[in-house]
Amino acid sequence: MNHAYTYTGLHIQSAIPIPEWADFENVNPSDVDIHIFLENGAKDWETPAPDAPVVCADEYRFSVPEVGAYQVLNGNEIRVSPDPAAGWGEVRLFLLGSAWGALCYQRDLLTLHASVVRVDKGAVAFCAHSQMGKSTMAAYLTKAGYTLVSDDLTRVEIIAQGPPLIYPSAPRLKLWQDALDALDWGSAAMVRDHYRFEKFHLPLSGESRSQPLPLRAIYVLAWGDLDITQLTGKAALQELVSAATYRGSLLEPMGKMGWYYRQCLELIQHTLVFQFRRPKDLTRMDQTVHYLENNWMKI
Repeated sequence: MNHAYTYTGLHIQSAIPIPEWADFENVNPSDVDIHIFLENGAKDWETPAPDAPVVCADEYRFSVPEVGAYQVLNGNEIRVSPDPAAGWGEVRLFLLGSAWGALCYQRDLLTLHASVVRVDKGAVAFCAHSQMGKSTMAAYLTKAGYTLVSDDLTRVEIIAQGPPLIYPSAPRLKLWQDALDALDWGSAAMVRDHYRFEKFHLPLSGESRSQPLPLRAIYVLAWGDLDITQLTGKAALQELVSAATYRGSLLEPMGKMGWYYRQCLELIQHTLVFQFRRPKDLTRMDQTVHYLENNWMKI
């Protein structure tokens, strides 16, 4: 049985049910842009070892021990061969992460590693290096009443007129145990991350997620005393590329490095970029949220 979704503006037909995309189900899609195939048993396209992925302009192959093998082709096809012992949650984790990210690069779709929340008249995005708290920032904003738009992989579309558009993605957050404790959100009903025992996947519910939103600002997170500084030119480009690039090691072998930098340069020409310093102390997060709200009310 095939399952149909319209996700980030693309029509997808999948042999694998994707509960993370339940909000994007579309039983009667128009022309299919992407096919996701399920292939059981060893395949001749499987990579020989997990540390030996195949990467080129129109193909990306990789395998994950005890999870499965993945092949991404021509920007319109993903093939998944699960390990017999793998759980479907783990199989989808890499389908919706590494495989989907590579497919977006193949299709020349700008995809950022960011958390996004809806604010008045659009959305704001948070980018940061690993373990710098972008998902935690989004979690506190959802607790304050804002709606999560995206976490982790976020598609951005630069349009001819008006601000860039952010497409909603799967309504879930990835949070470390210390953040859950500070938020007073129990972890019993959440799914543990496959590799990080103290990180959890938290599903969220909310409003309709079908339409993209205008991107009002990008905040690059850093630690320090509360401060927001606007970045422009070279500084904005460097900070964005450094903090928001997903699987940057794929860009050069796929021949996408120049394209990616041009997209990021165009993005900062149409979007405000800020460096947002805030303390690590989670007991000060209410103060941090208030400080941030005062900033975006002015933009």
